[in-house]
Amino acid sequence: MTYDAQHGRRLWHNCLAAVKQEYQALNLREQAWITDRLSRIAELQKQLNDLFIDAGGPQACRQCFGVCCDCGRNHFTLANLLTFVRAGRQPPEPDFSRPCPFLGEEGCLLEVTQRPFNCVTYICEPVLESLGHEKGETFLRLEKILHSHYLAFDRRYTGAGLCGLLIRAERLAGRPFLAPV
Repeated sequence: MTYDAQHGRRLWHNCLAAVKQEYQALNLREQAWITDRLSRIAELQKQLNDLFIDAGGPQACRQCFGVCCDCGRNHFTLANLLTFVRAGRQPPEPDFSRPCPFLGEEGCLLEVTQRPFNCVTYICEPVLESLGHEKGETFLRLEKILHSHYLAFDRRYTGAGLCGLLIRAERLAGRPFLAPV
């Protein structure tokens, strides 16, 4: 999907307002399901990030200037937005003139627990090699579990999916994000 920065900002703010309103209208049981699932996602993403750090990931990123981050334009999902909405926090303001709207001058503007699935699970060859066999297997096992949690959102809500929030918003054309599938 291609859109200019102005369209991206407008779409983002519409999504943010809609998801906040829809989340507040959910019953407590549904909000609890979201809280539980987001907690599981956060824990898995921390574990994956710990493996990434142990394998020298940040140093590898500095050497290539985070080229993979230039591919993150549409990775942010409904589940990622719900981490902010559920906590009553405002997400960082995305800059849609950048290849990844959440990439700032000093790196990612999102905490590891709030980052999209693709951003947390992608590791380049040098980092993969540094992980070694045992930690590499652990990484893949955790990635598979994390993927299942993101897919649970996709199976539950019309606005979820790994294709990204803004792509989904355009496909929904004004229909609710948190409507049951």
